[in-house]
Amino acid sequence: MNLDNSQIIIKNKLDTLATRLEGDKIKNDFKKKLFNLFKIFESKNELFGFYIFGDVGRGKTMLMKNFYDKIKKTPKIYFHFNSFMILIHKTLHKIRQNHKKNNDDLIEALKIIITDQKLICFDEFQVLDVADAMLLARIFEYFFSRKITVVITSNLHPQNLYKNGLQREIFLDFINNILLKKIEVLNLNSPTDYRAHNRTKLTKRFFVSNQKNRQIFQEIIKDFTQNKSKKTVKLKSWGREIIIKKSFENIAVFNFEELCAQHYSSADFKEICRNFKLIFLQKIPQFEQSEINEIRRFTLFIDEVYENKVLLIILSKINLTKLKNINSFAPYFSRTFSRINEIISDKYWNDNFNL
Repeated sequence: MNLDNSQIIIKNKLDTLATRLEGDKIKNDFKKKLFNLFKIFESKNELFGFYIFGDVGRGKTMLMKNFYDKIKKTPKIYFHFNSFMILIHKTLHKIRQNHKKNNDDLIEALKIIITDQKLICFDEFQVLDVADAMLLARIFEYFFSRKITVVITSNLHPQNLYKNGLQREIFLDFINNILLKKIEVLNLNSPTDYRAHNRTKLTKRFFVSNQKNRQIFQEIIKDFTQNKSKKTVKLKSWGREIIIKKSFENIAVFNFEELCAQHYSSADFKEICRNFKLIFLQKIPQFEQSEINEIRRFTLFIDEVYENKVLLIILSKINLTKLKNINSFAPYFSRTFSRINEIISDKYWNDNFNL
């Protein structure tokens, strides 16, 4: 694995952490003494892991997954952060349905989810929802009280998360007084966007809406669905129905409003992506700052498409370059823009085409 200098710095930090977690593998007496001194020093400083941030495509996830795979003896668990928060809310819902009295439902949920894990890795840490933002302080206090090591990747520095969010001052209190006091922040400032190397012929699966491209888009749908019957499908998510008006076995066709103007959550988008291998998404609008809720849902949808390796073909009122302008008022959208580019690349399709 060839790494650039910035990646090597992060890798060395993670290697040191792996050595601490798997410390009883050290056999040399001198190394044991140094290791014990390191443990004493670290316990005084009470640091419990790393928060790795940097621009999209720099290798954050790759480095964390390589670190995670090295851990053989320490109880561990790996989450995409959206999936973790969905699991938190689902578990809380089940606990409250049981009508069993608990001193603290959130702590009970964490005990169920985390069990005896000593290492938790969170990929793509982002905060878009006020309900999630308000839970994070207590979630991380629970981790640190149990001396659980946490490694996080994100596109943004912790203090730049959840911008313009409701009750952000409470969220920043968590960042400044809990997270930053227990986690070392590492900036992966690699000069290269490695995802860009895989982007070829971007317009093949992203079409700007005009008469010619609308016709091509419909012809592609026809080609993929010609031997499949059209059905309306009802999916269940958290006890409610998601109605898919145009489905053709493992293919679905959506207008933007059907997905992102509805009050859908990450859990809903995950359920959709679990059921379809190819999604056609048309009528993506020219986004305005007033449409921040629709943009957030679009971000969550693209995250689930990417995580579930779903194929995606898009018809948009604006081109990719203009789509990138959303970053100016929704900074988290930089990852979404990068992921769209990757999702429509030849490599992504070659790796995930299984229709």
